[in-house]
Amino acid sequence: MIEHQDTIDFSKVPESKGLNNTTIAIIISGVLMIFVVGGLSIGFAGFGHMWPSSHTERMDLGNMPSQ
Repeated sequence: MIEHQDTIDFSKVPESKGLNNTTIAIIISGVLMIFVVGGLSIGFAGFGHMWPSSHTERMDLGNMPSQ
């Protein structure tokens, strides 16, 4: 037979054991990957673009110039 406790003790607050090392490593690597992807986006932003715009109006799109 199952016995039920009539009174529940709410006087103590549960204590957290914190984050384990695996979770911390995943969080750190995720933040680093955000910066890596952002840096690559900034680094390759100029690839395939022509400047100034006066050159782009006369450029043949089939032949990209070598820089």
